[in-house]
Amino acid sequence: MIRNKLLVNLCLGFVKVTGILPALILLKPKVHLAKNAKRHLPSPCILVSNHTSLMDFVLYLVIFPFRTIRFLMAEVLFNKGKAFAKFLHLIGGIRVDRDDKNFGFISDSIEVLDNGGTLGIFPQGRLPVAGKPFPFTVSTAFIATHADAPIVPVFTDGNYGIKKRAHVVIGEAFYLNDYIKEGLSEDEQLKHLTEVLEEKVYELKNEIAKRKK
Repeated sequence: MIRNKLLVNLCLGFVKVTGILPALILLKPKVHLAKNAKRHLPSPCILVSNHTSLMDFVLYLVIFPFRTIRFLMAEVLFNKGKAFAKFLHLIGGIRVDRDDKNFGFISDSIEVLDNGGTLGIFPQGRLPVAGKPFPFTVSTAFIATHADAPIVPVFTDGNYGIKKRAHVVIGEAFYLNDYIKEGLSEDEQLKHLTEVLEEKVYELKNEIAKRKK
């Protein structure tokens, strides 16, 4: 994990400056705010989104240009070569080995939040297969409850392309600890909170349908 904030900010800033114009042309994002939502992200916070494409990462760099977001990234990206893995580390990527028992990413994530940073998570962990999205994993709920950081739910329709336009809805920030139920085991609690989180993200999909009318 890259711990030098200045280095991460510089590298990520360079990527944003050099890539923002082509990204805007490709994505042309239209940002909507749900009721009581704010465009400005609180510090610290966890940005939680559905996952439609690798372009989701680029989308949020464009939408929040002045915020350094440390994204959880799958091991498959880091395995594309040493140079690319180094680049991902330099822009603040936190490696997640999805099929391994190494949970170091959890402590790295909590460290980011404890230091007032912004963590970006795609809880599905994988891209849709045949148009069918994967369910949310419980690790996001674990991180959120242990760090006690606010969550900002976001939904993207994934409508990326030169002749297309991506619609994004930012939801109201909330604390997942506020939804804890008494009497549940730890596993049951994480499952319940993950369901709450998934519902919070997907209810934003309705906002896009309303705004397009």
